[in-house]
Amino acid sequence: MPTTPVPRGAYSYYVIVLCLLLKLSVSSSFQIGPLLSTCVDACDRGCTEIRKVQAARETNDDNLLKVELKDAQDPRSALTEADEAAHRAIVGSLREAWGDELRIVGEEDDDEDLANTLAEMTFEPPLDRDLFVDEIGETADIDASKITIFVDPLDGTREFVEGRLENCQVLVDGEAVAGAVGIPFLDGTMDNESTVIYGIDGMGTGVKGATLTRGPYPLDKHIDGVKYPRPHHATGDSTAEVMDACRQRTIKRFGGSTVIYGGAGNKILAAALGEVSCSIQHKVGGPWDLCAPEAILKAMGGKMTDLFGEEIQIYRDDAPTRCNERGYLASAPGSEEIFHEALAANMVALDAVQKYKEEIEA
Repeated sequence: MPTTPVPRGAYSYYVIVLCLLLKLSVSSSFQIGPLLSTCVDACDRGCTEIRKVQAARETNDDNLLKVELKDAQDPRSALTEADEAAHRAIVGSLREAWGDELRIVGEEDDDEDLANTLAEMTFEPPLDRDLFVDEIGETADIDASKITIFVDPLDGTREFVEGRLENCQVLVDGEAVAGAVGIPFLDGTMDNESTVIYGIDGMGTGVKGATLTRGPYPLDKHIDGVKYPRPHHATGDSTAEVMDACRQRTIKRFGGSTVIYGGAGNKILAAALGEVSCSIQHKVGGPWDLCAPEAILKAMGGKMTDLFGEEIQIYRDDAPTRCNERGYLASAPGSEEIFHEALAANMVALDAVQKYKEEIEA
């Protein structure tokens, strides 16, 4: 399989072009390669829509950015026209490409006006099913009923509203087996084209678009390397008791310092790319926050569990209640499974974590 090196500072990652020939049967089955190919293309289109909104925003001093809070008390619930435009581009083109047999779950599916608009749209040209057709041969068909595509049209909406463009991503994925993450603003500005990083668990990862130059972020731009030494552990800015306890224990046990990353997917991707040793979060919005970056993390050799060291269950139809509040622990490739096990054991040993677990399981 041909590989192309992608330089990333002290790291050396490789573009592994992954796809399989498409052969749809009358029983509505899919092959993972063509499906991922369309997800990558859809992700790229989502990035384009977000960049259009940002370009207009910069030209008009933010006057064109329309923001609505789904929860009036939570700034993290912001919904912008960028979310809506990316949702239409991604979900609409995927549904047109694969029809109703493919289950697609988008973060903005509850928006009735958006759904009505989407139903009236057409998408040209069709999504590309053959991005990787020359590299990998045909694989077994997967029954359509076993596939779910989760879509987060803009991971880090709050950060987008606040102008922190490094934290904005587009997530597309299915069952954490394969995923695509679009980075609309490669270096936090409009200066470079967007890129899409994708991966299939057990097969490898690659990029489409501009060379991936992120990292080691946020040390170079935002962190005093003397005051905040390595290793870095990514968390959000939550002041919840459980997160304060997790930060303190992580530093006490493993050294280094914690750094703030916006967006659940952004934190996981930071671990996947080796920018941080681990990422910790106690709750997420839904499966669309985790799927694509988890698939890429696993494809790169990293590991992910929920906050309690247990298997991620949020994608399952029979997932336990309040499953989104089980959060995640993500450890970087090369850190060895023993590190992840030690990290999870240290989190579970905390009184604050046990108290939190009892609350959400009550």
